[in-house]
Formats: sequence, C-alpha cells, structure tokens
Amino acid sequence: MINKHFLPFAQPSRYKVAYGGRGSGKSWAFAEMAIEVARRTKTTIPCVRELQLSIVDSVHKLLANTIARLGYDDEFEVLKSTIVHKGTGTNFIFFGIKNDPAKIKSLEGAGICWIEEAESITKEMWDTLIPTIRTEGSEIWVSFNPKNILDETYQRFIVQPPSNAIVIKANFNNNPSFPDVLREEMEQCKARDGDLYRHIWEGEPVADSELAIIKPKWIEAAIDSHIKLGFDAVGQRIRGFDVADEGEDANATVDRHGSVVFDMDEWRGQDVIYSADKVYLSAQENRIDKVIFDSIGVGAGVKAQFSRKDGRIPTVGFNAGGKVYLPESLYMPGKKNKDMFSNIKAQVWWIVRDRFYKTWRAVEMGDKYPVDELISINSKIKDVEYLNAELSRPQVDYDQNGRVKVESKKDMKKRGIPSPNKADAFVMAFAPVQSGLNINPAVLGGL
Repeated sequence: MINKHFLPFAQPSRYKVAYGGRGSGKSWAFAEMAIEVARRTKTTIPCVRELQLSIVDSVHKLLANTIARLGYDDEFEVLKSTIVHKGTGTNFIFFGIKNDPAKIKSLEGAGICWIEEAESITKEMWDTLIPTIRTEGSEIWVSFNPKNILDETYQRFIVQPPSNAIVIKANFNNNPSFPDVLREEMEQCKARDGDLYRHIWEGEPVADSELAIIKPKWIEAAIDSHIKLGFDAVGQRIRGFDVADEGEDANATVDRHGSVVFDMDEWRGQDVIYSADKVYLSAQENRIDKVIFDSIGVGAGVKAQFSRKDGRIPTVGFNAGGKVYLPESLYMPGKKNKDMFSNIKAQVWWIVRDRFYKTWRAVEMGDKYPVDELISINSKIKDVEYLNAELSRPQVDYDQNGRVKVESKKDMKKRGIPSPNKADAFVMAFAPVQSGLNINPAVLGGL
C-alpha cells in the first residue's frame, strides 16, 4: 500500500502537494490514493496536465498498472480513454489544459482533480482551474518536479503555500522501492554533473536553459564569496533602483558595498513620487553614495522627483536601450564593445556576468582576480533565493547584426516568467556610471 512518507495525505485537505526529484514514488502514491477513493465513493477524478497529445502522455497506464498491482482488476473497467469503477461508477478522465481548454468545464463535478507534471502550469491556468473544482470537500492534488523557483506552481504551493495545503517533498531516498537500475543512473549523474543531479534527483529548482546569461552554479559560488575568498566590502555604496508603476509590477532596490551585495527591497502599489521619496530617504539612512535608477518610461517621474531633492546623494539615470559605452574599446581581443553588444543593458549584464564567472573560478578553481572584478551576495539578504533565481532566468538573445542582447521582458512573459525586477536592480547597481553618465574605462574596456 501507500508509502509511509505520504501518510499525511490521508487527512482531508483542499490541496495535497507532492514535489521532488525523479524516482521518489510521488506519482505512485497519488495513483494508489486515487484508486482507493474510486472504490469508496462516486465522483469524477480528472487527471490533468498542461499538454496531452494522446492518452499515452497521461497517467492512464500508471493507474491501470496500479489497479493490477493491488489486485483490483475485477472492480474496474479499464477502457482506452477512461477508467471506471464498476461498483461506485467513479470515472477517471484525462486531458491537457493547454490543448483542450474546453474540457475544463467537465471539472465542475469533480471530487478530486490530480494535476500531474504541474511545473508547467501557468498562473492563468491555475486561476481558471482552481475555482472550477468547487464541490463540497473537493481536493486538488498537485505533483511535479520543480524547474525554477520563479515558476508559478513552485511559488504558489512551495514558497507561499495555501493555509489549507499538505505539502510533502519526496526524493529517491524516500522511496523504499527505488529500483537498482535507477540508482545506477542516479550515481552516474551525480558523478558527471552535480547541478543536473541536484535538479533531477534531489528536486532542486534550477535555471531552465543553457541559454541563461548567468549560470546557477556561478551564482551559488558567489553566495558569501567575500567570506570564502577573504575579501572585505570596501569602496562606494551603490544602490540600483528598478522603477515600476502602480500595476502588478514591483519596484526593487539592490545595495552593494564595493563587490559585496548586502541588501535588497521590493514593494508594489505605490506611485513614482512615493517610490522616489522612499528610495532617497532610505539611501540617506543607509549611507548610500549613489543611486542608479531606470530612467525610461515611468522612471521619468522618478527622475523629476529626484531633481527636487537636496542633491546630497547623486542620482544617475540609466537608459537600458541606450547606446553602448566606450564603443571603440575592446571587450576581448578582436572584438570592440560596439561589435559585441546591442545596447548598454546587454553590456552591463555582461559586466555582471563576467564578475560571477570569475568568482566561480576563484571559489572552485583557486584562480586569482582583483576584488573589484569579483562579486559576493550576502546570504542573510531577505528573499535571497528569489533574487538568485531571477538572476539566472534571462536568456541571451541576438539582434539582426549578431550582437548580444538580453531577452526582452515580453519574451520572458511568453515563457511564463515574471519581470525580473530584483535582477534588473541588481545589474544597475553594478553599472559603471559616474555622475553625468561618465563611465569608468577600466571597467568597460578589456573585460
């Protein structure tokens, strides 16, 4: 019967969430639970995923195998596209939300809805699906292998789970029936690629593409790297400020002292005047030497409000789409800045990228670099994991001339990824601008 690790699911709860790595047995546990429910009560049990091109893509086979394994063959009628209990009349239905959205209406009478491989379910899908499961005592079961900490399912059920949720993390070590063939595969993966092992077998969220500008392992190496490598926070205290309007988007600030990022803040729902005042006042309180802010779009209002201040703290506007700085300087042998980068945003992201890469090499391989070419993130920063995830999400893109640019927020939204406000503020904090938009040639030239 059911793995003891999942026994808390025996209690009634609106949400039952199982997540983790491969070979944990979470799908088997839900299959056994669903079969037992079907034997005891009359209801409909939809088994839903994002995409289902054929019945083969569903848990139909898993349920059929579970019925046979538990010795219930005589009780169920296993049909090509459904499974029905002969006594109670409970039936299982299978479909993909994305390719068959009309079937969502069929969920209205469901007592249980099992969302499998739920890591790909978007906010819009959840907002449509959840209210549809509304019969008295109905439950929503969620099983998935995490992709990224910023994914809607991970945020909704792991980072900020509902109060009426039972959430269980399960990995291969929680499965007493973990097969030897998978154990051998797991050990090979662990020896070959530590990042991939933690993602696949330990259920840790990671960046979802090799196209990521900043690799997760580089960011991991940078956590408290000033302690690991023995350097101090020295130099100017700089604040990056990503500006938002009064909508769903968030304002964010990131503070650094030299090469060490030491603080971060985020807020929503306030106008630009409030946000500008908040940032300037707290900058004074925290002895910030300079604020670099997003000056385009709604940032124009912040610029106007900053211009009314006493000027004790320099505030420098940053135009992400602006021209590359020091276009004739070499980024690398044979390639000038103007040939490498599409705009200043890409250039600054690469400055930060290079810092992370050098830090990773310093931590993992013992390479030596000047401190002002490294980067460290204080592990005590609130929501530091969320910041790290945001930094690893934007992907490299290219303009029509083959120059590097950063994936647009519009394209990120198409992938179901929210605006990386914290990451943008982080990057601006490292933009090598001086008052009046003068640039430090030592930083931009010959990186």
